[in-house]
Amino acid sequence: MVHNALLLDQVERTVVRGPFRPAPRTLLSGGRPLMPKPPWFVDNRTAATTGRRLTAFAARPSWRALPGIFASALRG
Repeated sequence: MVHNALLLDQVERTVVRGPFRPAPRTLLSGGRPLMPKPPWFVDNRTAATTGRRLTAFAARPSWRALPGIFASALRG
């Protein structure tokens, strides 16, 4: 068993089929990205800022912090 996070008993095998390509990230092939790049990607330019803002939000959740987090993540 590999990655049995739910610790399910008697799991033998699971096969998942799907396209071997990333999720669509652009509007009509060539526009702005639909989803922000995850902060752990090497080429994310705002990973440090997004990480700091997410950490601060986890320590003190506030609705007022969300626009800054979203703006930083979408610039990445």
